[in-house]
Amino acid sequence: MEEIAIVNRRSGGSLFHYAHFFSDCLYPEVLNEIYKYKKVIRMKNIDQTLGNFSKMYKEIMGNDTVEIPEAEFLSKIKNPTILPGKENYNDLTSINKFRDFIFQRYRINPTDYNPNYPEILLIRRGGRIELLNDPTLQKINRNKTTGSERREIKEVQHLEMFLKRRYAHRIKTVYMETQPFEEQIKYFNNAKLIIMAHGAAMSSLIFCKPGITTVMEVGIVNYPWFNNCAKKLDLNHLKIQNDPAIIVEALKLINI
Repeated sequence: MEEIAIVNRRSGGSLFHYAHFFSDCLYPEVLNEIYKYKKVIRMKNIDQTLGNFSKMYKEIMGNDTVEIPEAEFLSKIKNPTILPGKENYNDLTSINKFRDFIFQRYRINPTDYNPNYPEILLIRRGGRIELLNDPTLQKINRNKTTGSERREIKEVQHLEMFLKRRYAHRIKTVYMETQPFEEQIKYFNNAKLIIMAHGAAMSSLIFCKPGITTVMEVGIVNYPWFNNCAKKLDLNHLKIQNDPAIIVEALKLINI
């Protein structure tokens, strides 16, 4: 199939922020098999742009995404495909369809353990990354901060030392912002315990091994899609207050 024009529906958030790019763009588009088209046409506006994730989109989906100014889009595209939000695909069948597509795309056997990846994963927040390069959209972008600037585990250096004493070579600290998408998949799929602050990296919990992985989410923030994925995949999803003492005590109760 040659091309399709798309409008991504959702309840909120910017597609050029990673969590929404992942859950509000990639997830419903894979489920609707948009990868079968050679070209995807979108509106170039602050609501529909993928920003600097367009390159990652092409890597994953295998097609080109082209953004045209909103006025031009509305005048030329009379009946764009309106994709429902992620909330319409909360069932395990949809989650597994997405997982299967991604694992097959990167030739990953999700049931195997790769010894090159750690059993215990501490995810730290990296520095700010540029989300938009388009000068026009930059001027009207009000959502300029990223989760790395707003959220981090308190006294994370002390937590890192505690984890290294407890787990030795089994633990690794990773900054997901610097990792290619394929590496993010592999880190989550191979980990038995993941500790991270609430944020965009939580998107990848969908790649964890069902019924096995413990995910400790630090910071009591409600993002229903994360909760639903964890529940449907039968992950041990722990929401922990961002308090160093509480985090350590919770870790002491986990036997990995």
